[in-house]
Amino acid sequence: MSVVPLIVMALTAVTSGQESEHWLSRCCIFGGESERDPYEEPIETDRHDFTKSAKTVGRGVAQLEGGYLYFYKDTDEDIEQTHVAPELVLRYGICDDVEFQLRWNYAWRFPEEEESAEGAEDLRVATKVALWEQEGWLPETTLFARMTAPTGASVWTTEQVEAGGQVIYAWEIAEDWELAGTTGAFSNGAGDVGFQDAELGVDDNFVLWAQSLALGVPVSENSEAYLEWFGFWSYGLNDEVTQQYVNIGVDVLITDNFVIDFRVGSGLTEDSEDFFAGVGGGLRL
Repeated sequence: MSVVPLIVMALTAVTSGQESEHWLSRCCIFGGESERDPYEEPIETDRHDFTKSAKTVGRGVAQLEGGYLYFYKDTDEDIEQTHVAPELVLRYGICDDVEFQLRWNYAWRFPEEEESAEGAEDLRVATKVALWEQEGWLPETTLFARMTAPTGASVWTTEQVEAGGQVIYAWEIAEDWELAGTTGAFSNGAGDVGFQDAELGVDDNFVLWAQSLALGVPVSENSEAYLEWFGFWSYGLNDEVTQQYVNIGVDVLITDNFVIDFRVGSGLTEDSEDFFAGVGGGLRL
């Protein structure tokens, strides 16, 4: 699905005042009243898969997410293993439909034929703005904007501020069945460890385009499984990179405010990691 029609609809709604009243009138910055109790809804996390939730955490709600991710890649030249933790994300609801995010991560990379590398990634700051709920075939739609601060270790940092964004869209296609996707782009991979590699020629600025599609289905009263495809396409590298992945995962609600998740996936292209797996969770405070 193209991002252009969704952006056009968002701009049209905001300029007409229809959707700006939807969330700006309820924003605490403008003295608005909340119309939503997020604690009546089960927790939803952002970091457990590439396709982010179209939901925001809700006004005045703080949510903490974290986890561990393992990557394995076997090439003709080397075998490389990467460990990423704690995938720490702090989310806070400014109002019903606007939230602030802060993300910090650390990565260890162990090639067999070269020296290992480790260090913190650049700090990421982001905001989510929910535009509208689903109406017929018009999906629930949210904008996500992210920037980085060059605070990471020398091996991973881009040494400059990076920026990017995504449109998140989701359809409930049956009771508790959801089809969701994201379309976006980031400068220089937005500081992600997977794109900070001398072999990619990252001394040159480039744009990383991203697309995903995920289907979530209920497994039991307290668990949900999903199947996801996502991909990245670079523009501006010496040798352009195409990475595509497919993964499956399970979210298990311990309570409405605490969830744990498991995921495993495989690369589909030569540039991709061969295999990845992760575990984590989220706690709504």
